[in-house]
Amino acid sequence: MPKSTIPFVQCAKNFHDGTIDLRNYRQFNTEMHAHDQVQVLSPTNGTLFIYTEKASFCVPSTFFVYIPAHVPHKIISRSQQLSLKTIFLDMNNMHEEVKVYPSNELLNHFLIFGQRHWKLKDHDALTTSTLEAFKSMLPILLAKPILLQITPAKSELMIQVSTYILQHLDNKLSIAEISANFFLSERTLFRQFKEEMQITIFQFIKQHRLLKALQLLENKDMHIAEIVYQVGYESVPNFSNLFKEYFGLSPQQYRTRL
Repeated sequence: MPKSTIPFVQCAKNFHDGTIDLRNYRQFNTEMHAHDQVQVLSPTNGTLFIYTEKASFCVPSTFFVYIPAHVPHKIISRSQQLSLKTIFLDMNNMHEEVKVYPSNELLNHFLIFGQRHWKLKDHDALTTSTLEAFKSMLPILLAKPILLQITPAKSELMIQVSTYILQHLDNKLSIAEISANFFLSERTLFRQFKEEMQITIFQFIKQHRLLKALQLLENKDMHIAEIVYQVGYESVPNFSNLFKEYFGLSPQQYRTRL
């Protein structure tokens, strides 16, 4: 888990069921903590990073992240204009792990409705009925997570390998180059990397290039082509297709949401 000099934000622990918290955080960093309630969060104007004891997760702008109750986690924003919407729910866990989901207009409309009409302290009929309906629909609204999860390296070798990759994302990396740099055969590196990181070395490179692109897209002075080259790709159309495959929209469409 990376160390950060970004200012810490203290996290409150107790919320009314259905509380929707909307704040403009910009850059912030929390301690490792857990809540007794399920959380669903959605950042805008930037990218959110969630770290658990087992993995790390990237949440692009307007996407959603589901955090089960009682799961220790840490939240970091490195974005200058990030806003964060969070709903806290008294309900059984849908999953026992953090999961990230694409933008969902219906879920957004539910949250807007809740912000405007729920009277959580009064427990009126409208609040109670629509909040329970929201909980019932949540497994349907959050049905297809995106596969952008990184397991942290543990062994000294994999820490060095992953660090080397991250420092050379703008290069045309090959397994031959990486294995030679660490005096390993390609087969040994491929096998050991997958056993420890739970993804192949090619998937690791691809995912981190996408993560870097998400952050660079926040700088609207950079051209898309410049970003593509900085994350190690030579073809803008090929990268745009990959980006759309993961996030459901092109880099330009994503940027317009920031």
